Amino acid sequence: MKKKKTIKKIKLSTKGMAKKTKSFVKKASKEVSGVANTLQKQWKKEQPQREKLKNAAKKMLEDGVKISGDVFETIKKDIEEIRNKNKGKKK
Repeated sequence: MKKKKTIKKIKLSTKGMAKKTKSFVKKASKEVSGVANTLQKQWKKEQPQREKLKNAAKKMLEDGVKISGDVFETIKKDIEEIRNKNKGKKK
């Protein structure tokens, strides 16, 4: 007799816990979906700024490569001129 009562109590408490768990999961999923939607909206809102930053960085890198190439060529020409002047003095 005691075993039956104990089993019933366990079943009842298990059902109660299951209901509470389901309601908690529902509430948590609603909160998570709300946060996810907010982040998604914010991400879309900031998209143009990210694109501008990406394009600016790309242009800056391209310009930097061009400038460094020009500087390299200038240094190379200067070194050749110095070598040519030194060769002319030795002869």
